[in-house]
Amino acid sequence: MPLNEDTILTMYLAFWLTVLGAALGSFLDCAVSRWAAGERMFAGRSRCFSCGHILSVFDLIPVFSWLFHRGKCGYCGEKIPADCLWAELAGGSIFLLLTLTIPPPALFQWLIWAGLLLALGLADWARQIIPNRLLLALAINRIVWFFVLKEEYSAIFETFLACIVPAALLALVLAGEWLTGRELMGGGDIKLLFALALYLTWAQLLLTLLAGCLLGLVWAVLSGQRRGTAVPFGPFLAAGAVLTVCWGSPLLQWYFSLF
Repeated sequence: MPLNEDTILTMYLAFWLTVLGAALGSFLDCAVSRWAAGERMFAGRSRCFSCGHILSVFDLIPVFSWLFHRGKCGYCGEKIPADCLWAELAGGSIFLLLTLTIPPPALFQWLIWAGLLLALGLADWARQIIPNRLLLALAINRIVWFFVLKEEYSAIFETFLACIVPAALLALVLAGEWLTGRELMGGGDIKLLFALALYLTWAQLLLTLLAGCLLGLVWAVLSGQRRGTAVPFGPFLAAGAVLTVCWGSPLLQWYFSLF
């Protein structure tokens, strides 16, 4: 297949946005790690958490630095948490998938959306908390791009329909907690679903919820989690949302064609 100008530009954009996504993942992992440790997130340069040595530029190349040093600090030899590598791989992969799926200028709305989801996923994983500031940023991003992209006002009605999904889930969770006397789902997860409803249709939101549950279940089984162990749902919900945006349309079209 011959390469045309559009294909070359897409490949060029995909490459650099993948690098940007990996770098963003590294930055967010560092910031969240400091936040989880009770430190200032943006205080000073990156350093080894074990020996405190300031890291050089060559120590901060996403993915490659971790692999080159075999997951260890090049100064003290202590192991570097694999979370950093996973955050870099996640950031790069998400940005690549979105670039290959969504054309500009709408792409940039979804890149910001993905960056915020990555941040709240890391935060929830670290402390089982989804910061309200990130949820607010998700809402503001959607509102801004609604006007930038000059979308039709029918999108507001779609958002209203999508909000029925988390509202119904909230009612079920409250009823279940009242009957069982224990927490069934974190409030942050419900709020995240409401934030996602600003971007997704009701069908996409249901698929996101299903995908998040399946991903969480698979991870719990593979990691050997015991029954009753609290598992942060935000990262899996965010991953389900990304997969739905990138690959959900054909699946939903196939499903609705059955009726």
